[in-house]
This record gives sequence, C-alpha cells and structure tokens, in this order.
Amino acid sequence: MQIGGVEVALLSAIPDLNRRFELKVMVLGRVDANMTRHLTAEEKACFAEFDYKLSLYPLVVFKMVRFILNFAPDVMICSLWRASLLGVIAKKLSPKLRFVSFIHNTAFFHRLDRFFSQTAIRNADTIFTDSGATATFVSQQFGPSVPVRVISFFTNPSPEFKTSLPFDNRDIRFMFLGRINAVKNLPLAVDTIRYLADKGHNVSLDIFGRDDGMLGAVKEHIRSKSLENRVKFKGEITGNQKLDMFGKYHFLIQLSTNEGMAMSVAEAMQNGLVCFVTPVGEIPNYATDMHTAIFADISTPETFGNSLKKLESVIVDPDLYNRISSESFAGLKSVGTYSESLVGGIDEVLQ
Repeated sequence: MQIGGVEVALLSAIPDLNRRFELKVMVLGRVDANMTRHLTAEEKACFAEFDYKLSLYPLVVFKMVRFILNFAPDVMICSLWRASLLGVIAKKLSPKLRFVSFIHNTAFFHRLDRFFSQTAIRNADTIFTDSGATATFVSQQFGPSVPVRVISFFTNPSPEFKTSLPFDNRDIRFMFLGRINAVKNLPLAVDTIRYLADKGHNVSLDIFGRDDGMLGAVKEHIRSKSLENRVKFKGEITGNQKLDMFGKYHFLIQLSTNEGMAMSVAEAMQNGLVCFVTPVGEIPNYATDMHTAIFADISTPETFGNSLKKLESVIVDPDLYNRISSESFAGLKSVGTYSESLVGGIDEVLQ
C-alpha cells in the first residue's frame, strides 16, 4: 500500500466500503502509515498485511489463501497480478465465492503479470476495469463471457473553481505525477524542458513519485542535459497533498508508452492544468488534442519535435493556454467518483 493510482483510488473508497460492507483489505506487502493516516482506527483495522518476498510464495501462498477462506467473503476483488494468483486459487477451492478480477492497464508488464492476470480473467465471475480503453482491451483480447464493468477512477469530485496556477509565460511550471518507471518515458519529459529552455523560456519541471526502477537513469539524463537547476525530484505525495500541488503548476506532462485510465492526467485536467500527454489508454476518451489537452506523438524524433512545437505554440499564446485550461476543467466537471462507482459495481455483483 504505497503511492500509486490503484492504491490512492482504493484508499479514497475505504470509508464508504467500510460503512456498507464487512470489509477486509489484504495487502501483499506493507501498508505505508502516511497513506492511511487520514483513516479512522476502525477503517485502518480493515487492513491485513502479508509482507513476503516473491521467492517465499511457494511456502506461504496457502497460508494467505487460508486467510481468504476463513473470512469467507461474498465478493473477493483482486487487483494486480499477485492478488490474481491468490484469487484464482481461492476461487478453485471455494467455487461459490464471487470472484472479481480488476484489470488496470492495456498491456502486461512481464510474464508473471500476463499469466496470472489472464488466468484471473478466465476464472472471474465479473471483471472490473479502470477505463473504457482497458475494458475494450480485455474484451478484444480475451472475449470473456462474464460482465465487464468500468469503474470510475476519479477519486474526488471536481472543484467548484479551477485550482491550477494562473498562467504567466514568464515562469512556466510543469509537474509529473506518477511512478518513476520506464513506461512513463521521463527522459522525454526532460528533453521537453531542454527544448523549451533552449527556445528562451523560463521553464521548470518538478517530478513527484516513487522510484520504480528508473530514478538513476533519469537523474543521469538530467545531468547529461545540464538541467539540474530546472528539473527537481520532489518525492512521494499523498492524495490530499496532490490536490494542493495542482494549484502550483500550469502543465502536467506524461509521455507514457501505454496507460489505463491515466489517473494523474484526469485529475490534473479536473483542476484546469493543461496536460502534455501521449494519447494512450483512456486518455483519448476524455481529452481532445488542442481542445482540452495537448497530444504528443513520440513514435519518431520528427513527430516528437512537431509535438514540442505545438506545445510551444500554446506557451506563447496565453489566450490559447487559458482556453484549453478552461475547456479541460469544464469537460470533467460532472464526473462520478471511484467510491460511488465501486460500491455500485459490488452491489451489481451481489444481485
């Protein structure tokens, strides 16, 4: 239970889930106390930690499955591949258990992820997905015979007014919010800052998130581009801190190779930031190029260069920036929340 889109979304729903159901949250790892400090003692008591290295799973997997079967849930929702492993075994041992596989992306990141996620999809009674794009991926790739339901990943209702920093192109502030992972292509975000600085713009980038294997490589890329004074690592932030951070920036940058919902992008748009993003996963379903966001094509150096020129055209035109910002905010003003959507999905499974 560390900072990530899936984890932050789940935590936003814990109060409602705990009020509605007898709830257990099985964490395959440790619970970061900073993530749960806003919860009541009763809500924190829902969490059960099983912090084992993957190499120990052959020895402890049935201990963890026994925990599930002893609790005897009516509905078991398994998110991410290690949970899928346990869910499939529990479903085989207790066929009446209603098993929901929650899929969060339009690609698998390694062989274990692919194998256990696919096995969960084949054995599930219902499939939840984090976006229409992920639902389409699951339906086209696997053709499941069970319902596939999209769960909203907006953890908060939209604010009444835009919270993004008023635009001033004399001091342009970018943020990145997410795991520092190869799929996020952070070196391209660094290259974006280099390009804009070389064009004479006073621009900076703050990176929020935890290392997921790429921190060293990104730091080296920053050094190679001589951007130590413009690109800073700010560490992890909680969901509540994130809402405050949106008010300190003009742009969010995310140049991912693939995504599911792309929660940080959607939430930034909710708050009026202009997002410079690759149109992958669900993003094209809630954003439109040069209308509510700026789409980047990273397929070749030439296409990315054209995307950088498009970004600069927004920076030099405050009216265009403000129009995109306002349309972004207005377009997501009435979205439903993750908590409401998840509770509704569980009620459907129980019918």
